[in-house]
Amino acid sequence: MKNSEQRPEVSGSVEACPVDRRILRPVRGRNDWPRLAPEGEAVRRIAVIDAETTGLAVERHQIIELCVAIVQVNDAGRIVAVEVVRSGLIDPGHPLTAEIVDLTGLTDQDIAGRSIDEDQVAAMLASCDGVVAYNAGFDRPFVEKMIGHVAVPWGCAMADVPWRKLGFEPGPQGYLLNQAGYYMPSAHRAKDDVLALIQLLDHVCDDGETVIANTLAAIDAPSWRFEAQGAPYGYRHDLRDQRYRWAWGRLHDLWHKHVRDEAYQAELDWYVRTIGKEPVIVPLPASERYRFHTAWTPA
Repeated sequence: MKNSEQRPEVSGSVEACPVDRRILRPVRGRNDWPRLAPEGEAVRRIAVIDAETTGLAVERHQIIELCVAIVQVNDAGRIVAVEVVRSGLIDPGHPLTAEIVDLTGLTDQDIAGRSIDEDQVAAMLASCDGVVAYNAGFDRPFVEKMIGHVAVPWGCAMADVPWRKLGFEPGPQGYLLNQAGYYMPSAHRAKDDVLALIQLLDHVCDDGETVIANTLAAIDAPSWRFEAQGAPYGYRHDLRDQRYRWAWGRLHDLWHKHVRDEAYQAELDWYVRTIGKEPVIVPLPASERYRFHTAWTPA
């Protein structure tokens, strides 16, 4: 080989070729968290929840694994303790699909004959100041299908947090966790997902606030449900493009949208300008947010 074609020697020093790097650390395990906050410290007790299911349709599918952790959040928005973590498996009464087995790693043998104490789950949630899931619009309908309605405020880490304003590119929980500098050793098991979410919630963002602080602020803030009562059929594409959701079923069959305080006036202006009249506007306290649409009655 000619000298001109030979590869140049590479220095043994890594520093000779500097590149930007990000070091990812594993999320903290359950035993890495204190059980209780320091004595005398004021805290809010928040349930962090995740459900694994047999599918995506709440009206046809069931929970097969549920995890609930109770965390303590201080006035600075830091998670200072994880009181308890409870998880359990549930037999849906039929074989799992190959897709769910592949996704979760659970088998029919793992869940055969298994169940959880639904009253205990309801009591855990009722004892807290709020419940947070990564995708509350998915988890809350499944949980309430199993245990019934528990009138406790719900927050959604995916929808309630202004991720882009905080320096993140929105996406799945694991993707956000990577951007925060962590990785999940395993995923799609309820306990693993809950511990990963706790790690993400405790992350301090560019604005100096934690993710859980942003989530709790959204829980405390007012919001409304805009109901497109009587909107002509021809506007269905406009409503869909504006992220209204279709609620089907008896008494429903309407487009609706969860509108937050900062977007209220702009949303109202758009609706009047586009549809030609005002929507029906219903106050939406956090205790009613993210419920399945057949769990509420249109105004």
